[in-house]
Amino acid sequence: MTFTQLPEILRGVMLTFTTVVIIINIIVFIKIMYVGMRNRMLPVITGSGLIVFFLYQSMCMYQEHDYDSFDCPVIILATVISASFVFGLYCLFYITKWQRGNISQLSVKEAFDTLPTGLCYYTADGVPLMVNESMQAISRSITGGNIVDANDFAKKVNDIAHAGDRVYNIRGRMLTIDNTSISEMVAADVTQEYALTKQLEEGRDKAKLLNSRLKALMGTIEYVTMNKELLKIKTVLHDNIGQSILIAKRYLVSDEPGSVDDSEMISFWKENIKHLLTDEPEEWELPYYVISKEADRLGVHLDIAGDLPDAQTLIPVVDAAISVSVGNALKHAGGKKVAIFVSEKDGLYIIKFTNDGRAPIGPVVEKGGLANLRREVESVGGTMEVTHQPEFLMTITLPKPGV
Repeated sequence: MTFTQLPEILRGVMLTFTTVVIIINIIVFIKIMYVGMRNRMLPVITGSGLIVFFLYQSMCMYQEHDYDSFDCPVIILATVISASFVFGLYCLFYITKWQRGNISQLSVKEAFDTLPTGLCYYTADGVPLMVNESMQAISRSITGGNIVDANDFAKKVNDIAHAGDRVYNIRGRMLTIDNTSISEMVAADVTQEYALTKQLEEGRDKAKLLNSRLKALMGTIEYVTMNKELLKIKTVLHDNIGQSILIAKRYLVSDEPGSVDDSEMISFWKENIKHLLTDEPEEWELPYYVISKEADRLGVHLDIAGDLPDAQTLIPVVDAAISVSVGNALKHAGGKKVAIFVSEKDGLYIIKFTNDGRAPIGPVVEKGGLANLRREVESVGGTMEVTHQPEFLMTITLPKPGV
């Protein structure tokens, strides 16, 4: 029996089945090309598809125009179309199985698109060669569209780009592949790192504010300490003068001669007057008094060899250097004594600081107190040097005012 002798309904069924087979062949052909499996399977599926398509065309022409010339036996039609159908299904199964265990162009593209890091490769003219979905999403968030001109997109983004609620660190470099220069653009998600950096910056600002408040508080404590000492002196002096007045009054109004020793009374008055007339500063008025007391309170002994600068412009700097030396001896070296050696040469003060604690195991990194101290030393025209071998040694050189 030929195709022309089949009932119309069976001819329709065969046409429908043939259409399905053609679609399967087309799908197989596309998948072979897409995954790069251009082996013997490709010419076979191509030839099979062309044969089935030719038969389909012939059947359609007869169906529409009733051509009597198409007298192909049904058994041959069914055999050829069924064979193409089975081979197409086999190819689909084989390709699917092969993709699971092998790396193909398609699997590379799929993996490239699923990377959370944005990637873009483009020519010197800005023509995109390969752009993954992550980079396209970043581009849509920033520019409102996909990357068409990579050079233009690179100009619109900075090292740190904000895309919605995410933050990306964008870096570019040149690659040479087969003697061809290709530009690479990488966008890494640094949202958490950026948030931590902002928190650290806020913490640093708060620390600066706290440090300034602590400095103000230390100044207040120093002022309170000096006033306390002054009040104590005034109280003692007041009591002494009061006693002198009482003794003098008793001497003047007493009816008993010799009840008051006049020589002792005069000596007492002279002593009090001497306190009132002296120009020598009290202990609490001396430079470095507060830091010396603070070191004693912390259990650190200051061993000073030489005379520390007494110029008003240098006292705060040296005071800060002593404070830093005491703090470092306690925190980093576990020391109990800070030795300070002061010398003068060519109009310069040369002050060396060391301690009896552990020596640093490596070069000293200047941060915190040391970094701030260097700025203070340099602000008055001095220099600062820190060494760690054979022991910790900090040397500051300060110019003598007026020299």
